[in-house]
Amino acid sequence: MKDTNEISAQLIEEAINNNELLLHYQLQSSVSSNKIVSMEALTRWQSSALGNVDTAQFIGALEVSETSLVAKFHKWLLRKALTQIVTWQELGVSVPVFLNFSTRYLQEKECLTVIATLLQEYNLPPSCIGIEVTESSAITNMADIKFVLQGLRELGIKIALDDFCTSYCSLEYISELPTSIIKIDRRFIQGLVHQDSRYQKSVSIILEAIVDMAIKLGVEVVAEGVETLQQLEQVTYLGCDTYQGYLFCPPIPTDYVLAMILNAQGQRSKLSSQLQAIALI
Repeated sequence: MKDTNEISAQLIEEAINNNELLLHYQLQSSVSSNKIVSMEALTRWQSSALGNVDTAQFIGALEVSETSLVAKFHKWLLRKALTQIVTWQELGVSVPVFLNFSTRYLQEKECLTVIATLLQEYNLPPSCIGIEVTESSAITNMADIKFVLQGLRELGIKIALDDFCTSYCSLEYISELPTSIIKIDRRFIQGLVHQDSRYQKSVSIILEAIVDMAIKLGVEVVAEGVETLQQLEQVTYLGCDTYQGYLFCPPIPTDYVLAMILNAQGQRSKLSSQLQAIALI
């Protein structure tokens, strides 16, 4: 694992220019029907200089880079995902892809124009993507991010709050921002099945309150990091709408996504050994 200090802005820019960045995808399933309803795009960096770079460290280094580099990365992310979505749609597969956008870039008004322009360029409907607001840094200009997110929502793009209630001001964000979805962080999901009964009870009470609040606000709830059947039973009982995690599907390379979707109805077991092997990469 490389130290963030080793990851310079120059290396990040070279990674974008030299196609060292790629996307893996983690499928998300409906809790009630067990059907694939969406997927999250996750950036991976195989650096020629540093080897495989930890995603959290890469994003951390990016967040303290110049605004122009932050914008360049997000434009790369959009183009990469939209290109793949076009390919899948030509093959008859249409599943919304959620993209992680930092609050830092979402506070730039050009973000709204870039997304709308690229959707038009690729001739894709706004509903083909969603935007996950990642709380890697606090929002410093609430007015601008509200303007951008409201514009995206008016286009028909769903807005998700990632890692809900684990950093900064999630409760403020859900009241201030045009949110469609909240994603409960995996740490809470793991706490639903815990050897410490007091801790487990506390987590259950907190999540019951969060899901109840979401229902009253008309917001969907995604449970992240579901790894066991016990956890799935708990999030089902709580009333979560969607779940993602290794129990259903680990993050997988692009080449495997189509096969996973086409085999989703009763044939996933044929791919399970391959997927578990991929998860170790």
